[in-house]
Amino acid sequence: MTILSASPQLRGFGPQAAAVLPAARGGAVERQRTACLAMMAATGLYLLFEIPFGSLVLDVVGSAATREQVDRLEWTGRIFTALAVLIVVWGWLFDRYVAGLADLRRTVLALVATAVLVVPVAHQAVWHAVEGVVAASSPSARQRAANAQLLRTELFSAKPRIDGLVLEADSLARPEWKAFAAAAPLVGIAAPHALASVAPGFRELLRRDVEERLGGPARFREREFEPALVELRKAYGAYRDGLAARTAALGPAERQADARWNEWREFMLKVSEQTMRFTPSEVRNLRAKLAYKGLKLGDDQDPRSEGDFKRAVLGEAVAPAEAAFDAKVRDALGTEGALPRDIDTFERFASQGPVQAKMKSLLGLDASTPMLPVDARGAAFEKNVYRPVSESVQRKLSAAYVGDPASFADGRTNGSLGRDVFRASLVPPVALFLSLLGILVHVFKFSNYALILRAQRLPGNAGRSRRGRHLRIGLSMAAVFAALLALSPSTSRLTSSSFVGAVDADAARAMPWLPIAAVSGPIRAEAAIYPVKHLFAVLPHFAAVEAYVRAANR
Repeated sequence: MTILSASPQLRGFGPQAAAVLPAARGGAVERQRTACLAMMAATGLYLLFEIPFGSLVLDVVGSAATREQVDRLEWTGRIFTALAVLIVVWGWLFDRYVAGLADLRRTVLALVATAVLVVPVAHQAVWHAVEGVVAASSPSARQRAANAQLLRTELFSAKPRIDGLVLEADSLARPEWKAFAAAAPLVGIAAPHALASVAPGFRELLRRDVEERLGGPARFREREFEPALVELRKAYGAYRDGLAARTAALGPAERQADARWNEWREFMLKVSEQTMRFTPSEVRNLRAKLAYKGLKLGDDQDPRSEGDFKRAVLGEAVAPAEAAFDAKVRDALGTEGALPRDIDTFERFASQGPVQAKMKSLLGLDASTPMLPVDARGAAFEKNVYRPVSESVQRKLSAAYVGDPASFADGRTNGSLGRDVFRASLVPPVALFLSLLGILVHVFKFSNYALILRAQRLPGNAGRSRRGRHLRIGLSMAAVFAALLALSPSTSRLTSSSFVGAVDADAARAMPWLPIAAVSGPIRAEAAIYPVKHLFAVLPHFAAVEAYVRAANR
């Protein structure tokens, strides 16, 4: 986005300037010439990047752009915003220089100091302004933004199925369609009824969107399922390590339990005269003797049973070892639940409830989904894994996109998604609008400085009327812009789409305070000026900016 500086309301520079400049002002004329050349250089350099930036916004947003690319567009736009603010401040500093309030050395130092201060401050100020708008957005507006972005995804799919949207083979490559794709999400946010024409088929759009994201069974297995299996195998390795640690921890205790049981068995054989037969009262005496020796048996444990005896001996040693084992498995799975201690294959491990919960979480499935087999292939994989995943994702999206908008509130299920998609919808159209306005204002400023320099070479007061100069610049810019519109007949092709017409009308009714936000305005303006912007975009100086934005998410 770009904040635009106003053209100095001066015939030349400084408040001392009158409507007509005297033929010669000596040093003041030289100062004015220096200031004009410096401001022309700064404004011209700004335009060299601002003009192609608008083209880049259309090219990126008017395609299947990623969120990361939109984020980089926003960051780059804030840089140009900061530079525009800096040019305003520099204009004020040169006003002081022309008026004789500061010499050239002090002015240069001030230019450097303001550049160091203004650029980061303005850059962050714009970020806070955008974040403030995003934070103040309502859950319903965020839901509409999500819906609009879904339609935008459908627009760039292989076979768009939006009712009333007429597309020719090469339509998406034309600038008016790129502008429409950039502006439509904002219209969807502002006009609650702008999406009404596609509402009946919205779930079908969701299904197609999910299918395209998953990419079919083979691609889903490669991109999602196999990485999930890698995570499960890591968890299985942790389970095996936990078993080994448990065995190592219990080894000495188990040997001690064996030795104590052998001693106790010899005692019982001795007192029973080798018969191992005891009356109930004698069993109570055996239990009391063990308690006297520090070994307490539970009410359900028999002092004559080897298993009960060893469990009682191991009790104190087993508890920490079992707790350490359970903690290791829990950390590996990220979920609660005990596992058997005798699992010897990965397939059996993967069939356990806690492991299935981990797997379903990795794939974005509900816990209620039937068990997922890890060894399924071919048609079995598509039926038992791919289809359940696809249907689960569709249910979630359907509940969010066409259900209760409250889920998009901060802190709710789709709160983060709502903020991100609202920002992604807000940035491109605002950037296009401010970029276009910036171009107009700064071209005006550049022309004004050029005419001031020209007037200094004319005799007398020729060409030095500020009002006449501004009028000539304004009329010339209007003529050029009208010519661009006239030479861009492709901009009228959008009117053949009933969908675009409905969205345009809804936007115009929803936003009377900002008529240019109606789709037709920015579409026509951006489509008309796009050829000029694109000529600047292919110049070498802009290659680094374009490479930075397009390299996102690769």
